[in-house]
Amino acid sequence: MKKILIVLVVIFIANLGCKKANVGGEILCACTVAGGPTLSLVIKNSTDVDLLSPATAGYFGKNQIQLYSKEANNVIRQISFDIRPPFTYGDNLKVNYYQLISSQITLLSKSIDNTFYLKLVDGKLYELNLKVNNNVIEKLFIDKTEAPREIQTSNNSYLDGIYRLKI
Repeated sequence: MKKILIVLVVIFIANLGCKKANVGGEILCACTVAGGPTLSLVIKNSTDVDLLSPATAGYFGKNQIQLYSKEANNVIRQISFDIRPPFTYGDNLKVNYYQLISSQITLLSKSIDNTFYLKLVDGKLYELNLKVNNNVIEKLFIDKTEAPREIQTSNNSYLDGIYRLKI
């Protein structure tokens, strides 16, 4: 009887400690660390070829890309990022392109002047500006021009936040 009572108490405590919440269309457990907004950028050439894909001749690997900000005294501060492979979301939505993703840039956009730089191995430098509101990236500006979204219609805030850079 004691064993059954102990098992029931453990189940009861686990149930209390892990309440679920619907956050942005996703069910999260209370013990899940909720991340902030993430910048996701697809880089394509003029013919829509994915320039982050290792299958593309002359692609940009992670070591050929710099993402950084400049502090007031012109000190360069590197911003961490990763290259995310294509993925499928749900049953009918597939993102066919590799993406440069960074959650650190969105955290920094709240604390500094909101100007960042993306430098590719070919020497081209792009100025990035983010408009973040209520933990959502509302707009991305590349060289003072609003960047288009890769996926135009979506009911998911993550997919709405995938932007495109054509070079």
